[in-house]
Amino acid sequence: MKRKPAAIAAAAFLVFSACASSDKVDMAEPRRVVGTESAVRIDAQITDELRPGSPVGITYQITNQRETAIAVADILPETTFDAESGTVTVGIGSEVPGQTTLPRLIRIAPGQTKSFTTSASIARAIPVRPTTDPRVQPRTLLRLKVNFLGDTQPFAELIDIPEKMVVDAKRADELFPIWLERNEVVYTNAVPVKVTGRAFGEESGIERPAAGRRRRG
Repeated sequence: MKRKPAAIAAAAFLVFSACASSDKVDMAEPRRVVGTESAVRIDAQITDELRPGSPVGITYQITNQRETAIAVADILPETTFDAESGTVTVGIGSEVPGQTTLPRLIRIAPGQTKSFTTSASIARAIPVRPTTDPRVQPRTLLRLKVNFLGDTQPFAELIDIPEKMVVDAKRADELFPIWLERNEVVYTNAVPVKVTGRAFGEESGIERPAAGRRRRG
């Protein structure tokens, strides 16, 4: 079984570090984004500006309103850009087993809320739609996409392990189709952000990334 290529080519790249945090999302924050799907809720605070080379801070929390546990892969997020809607999507937990490796999973118990912080640096330019008015600051939309496993039983060996990943080619191959079947997604709403510094319009073309780190086959 092969993983299908992403429908939207990644055109914006962020270098991330993410960790569990005691910080909470300010529910009164006007720049808070929210998403709810199948009794899993995402709340996040995001920046109002994207600037190449400068950190982008995101604090987000996952609330499990189900009667069973869920799990999120503890990995670097992926970022894609949709030129048609002008939206940057930060994908959290978007992992399936690679050719030989398995990621650590963070368990979120029934009724539990876990908070995380992520810092990011824009490594390449983000395409923005050009404006004819030089007084208008270029803007794009930013949202989160959170992937999680709704059935943790097949992945019990990876839950809250001390290692960031496990190298086991045979087990990675066995879990690959199960992971795809069990993966669920929550999107937040998108909010506008300013893009400053290095950026280019759609007429300049979109820089294509190297092959994804987890494509198989």
